[in-house]
Amino acid sequence: MEIEKIFKNLILIDFLILILIVISSLYQSNDLIEINKNLNKGLIAEYQNFFRIISLVLFFLYLLTLNLLYRFITYGKYLYLFLVISGIILNFLKGASVYSSFGSVLDATGSLISGAILILLFYSPIRENFK
Repeated sequence: MEIEKIFKNLILIDFLILILIVISSLYQSNDLIEINKNLNKGLIAEYQNFFRIISLVLFFLYLLTLNLLYRFITYGKYLYLFLVISGIILNFLKGASVYSSFGSVLDATGSLISGAILILLFYSPIRENFK
């Protein structure tokens, strides 16, 4: 039972970090915005609208998936893995970007939490709750 509590707390922390990342991206300094405009763009630079739509879809799917994981619904496990891998691929394709120190800490912490959730999903007794 203790590992379930840890797992659910990690999901809640992941949700909180996701909300903080969205809020911090809304309040970026003008200097960071200008620097990001002048950076070399990635492979999908010519498809900005497509990238934004895909990002929004993945964002809302991620929120849904966190809910599915919190309630131990089976397909949430595989959807979460798909979304993490999709996020990594999209970050690679979008090219370079500059974050504030706070945004960088949130990004790194979110990555660590996602890794911990994946480890618990596939290599701990939590996986038995998804059957």
